Amino acid sequence: PSREDFRERASARRWHPAPMVASDMSLSLRKKKYGDSKRRGNVGKVNKEGVLAGKVAIVTGASRGIGEAIAKRYAMEGAKVVVSARTVNEEDHYLPGSISQTVEEIREAGGEALAVKANFALSEDRLNLIETTTEEFGFVDILVNNAGIVFGGNFLDISIEQHRKTYDVNTQGIVNMIHIFLQDLIKQKESHIINIASASGFTALPNGATYASSKAAVTNLSESLINELKQNKINHVGMTIVCPAYVNTGMFDGVKEPLFIPMLKPEKLAYKIVRAVSKNKRFVLEPAFIKFIPILKALTP
Repeated sequence: PSREDFRERASARRWHPAPMVASDMSLSLRKKKYGDSKRRGNVGKVNKEGVLAGKVAIVTGASRGIGEAIAKRYAMEGAKVVVSARTVNEEDHYLPGSISQTVEEIREAGGEALAVKANFALSEDRLNLIETTTEEFGFVDILVNNAGIVFGGNFLDISIEQHRKTYDVNTQGIVNMIHIFLQDLIKQKESHIINIASASGFTALPNGATYASSKAAVTNLSESLINELKQNKINHVGMTIVCPAYVNTGMFDGVKEPLFIPMLKPEKLAYKIVRAVSKNKRFVLEPAFIKFIPILKALTP
C-alpha cells in the first residue's frame, strides 16, 4: 500500500492526536524536572503526567545503547514510545539487548511502549512502522534516528558490501525515516527530530573512513534540512544533532580510548540529549573536548 492509501485509512478511522500538554513543548520542559534515574537498565519512575504526556516518540536502534537509553528516558517523562530495530529477541544479535526487552522494562515501570521490528532500508518495513505507530499511539511527535553500524579496519580489508551497508544504514536509513515521517511531524503543533551522528564526522578517522563519512553526511543533512524548513517558514519542527565520541554500547569494544576523550555512558548521554531537545539546541557534542575539534582543525595544517 502507498503512504497516501494509509493516510486515507487513518483518516477514515477518525483518529485525532492527543492534546498538547502545553502550547510550547520546549518551554514546558524547561519548567519541570526530569526523572532521577541514570543507571543502566533502570527505567526509573514513569511520570504519566510528565512533560511529554500524550507525546509519541519513535526511537530506532533501541535494542541497546543510546537508543535504549533514550527510549527509557522519554518513557519516564510520560511519552508513548515505539522502539524499533531488527533485533526483536536477544538471541537475534551477538550483543546483549533487544527491543522486546526494552519494551518489557518500560512497561514494568508503568510506561507505554511498543516494539516494531524494522529494516529501515525496506519500504514495506517503514510503511508498517508508520501504520502500526499511528494505529496504536497516534501520529509521531518525536523522531529519534539512532540506528547505526560500524565496520572497522583497513579500507581495503573491508568488503565493498560492508562499505555500502554502512552508508545504507547510517545515512540512507535516516533519509528514509525522515522522508516518510516529515509530513506528520510538520502537521503537529510542535515536533522534533533527533539525528545521532558522531564526533568522527568532524575529523578524520583512519580505519573507519566510511563510518566517519556516513556520519558527516548525517550532520550536513540535518543542518541543510532544518535550514530548508525555516526558509519555508516551518519553525515548529526542531532538530538536534548528536555528535558523541566513543559510547559504551558494544559497537566499539576493543577500541582504545584516545587521550582526553573518555568512553561515554549511554544513560548519561541520553539525559543530555533530552535536556538539549528541551532547550531546542542544535548540537549535542560530548565529551567536552569534542567542542574544540573545529577550532583545532582551523589552527593546524
